[in-house]
Amino acid sequence: MDEALALHREIGVADFHVDTLLWHRIFRYRIDRRHRAGVRGQPFLWHADFPRMKDAGYRAACMGVHYWPIECDAAWREAMRQIDALDRIVARDPSVVRVRARGDWSRAREAGRLAIAPGVEGAHILGGRLDRVAELGRRGVAYLTLAHFSRNRAASPTLGLGANEVDPLTPFGRDLVAELERAGVLVDVAHVNMPGVLDACSRAKRPVLCSHIGMRAVHPHARNLTDEAARAIAGTGGVIGILASSTFLAGSRRADSSAVVAHVEHAVRVAGVRHVAIGTDYDGMIPIPSDQRDCRDLARVTAGLLARGFGRDDLALVLRENALRILTD
Repeated sequence: MDEALALHREIGVADFHVDTLLWHRIFRYRIDRRHRAGVRGQPFLWHADFPRMKDAGYRAACMGVHYWPIECDAAWREAMRQIDALDRIVARDPSVVRVRARGDWSRAREAGRLAIAPGVEGAHILGGRLDRVAELGRRGVAYLTLAHFSRNRAASPTLGLGANEVDPLTPFGRDLVAELERAGVLVDVAHVNMPGVLDACSRAKRPVLCSHIGMRAVHPHARNLTDEAARAIAGTGGVIGILASSTFLAGSRRADSSAVVAHVEHAVRVAGVRHVAIGTDYDGMIPIPSDQRDCRDLARVTAGLLARGFGRDDLALVLRENALRILTD
């Protein structure tokens, strides 16, 4: 753990998906204040805040923006309120940078500050309006997930309302991929069914992101990615963020950080080390590995990768460089 934490602080960690903003909206949980660690395997929340993220060596993170699985104008208004709330929180903390342009990621790192941007989960938030994508770009949204836990006008999920493994993207979804690329917002296929993932990759002109996911070949859960889909994402130059949910990764709340290690290893074998990153889903209503209490224990995953023979250069790619490459491309 000492060696892993030292590497985190030297290399820096970029996490594609942290859901702490959700709890700020529900309970006014203070993201900018230090909280105590929860119990091991703590489900749902209490996994992260800016001070603990900095302790863990975080240099960059995307904060999830959510709404109930309903396609309506209220979803758009709530998403904008959540982004406004994130802006206010970051404005209070001089050690944090709210990323609004691609160069901000690098500038924050050079200044030794934590870089933060929102990532929106689910195209249902658009309410069927492509013109809203430009506003996401203007607000500095890092990515839009094409589906969350419900079918919408763009795509079907792999788990949730209307989930299936048959339907590709809709015509609206195909137009949405092009519009997101024009606006400089990454296309995210986490939660999307496998036909939709393959369809998005076949149409993309820029790298495709899968922000927080596991690998089905390691554990056959619907929430996880097939090898075929992983190779398709890599084929776009994209990146797969491995999450930290013990149930999605191993089917048991008793699973420890070795489950995350196994999924990272497999993703690297299938997609290549330049296409794998971290997207923990901390605070995302998930049980985290049984040997973790909060985001500082992500170092247990790094320690496991070190034990499995990962060198410093490969760890730098997985922990930070691959994420920043497509965020700044």
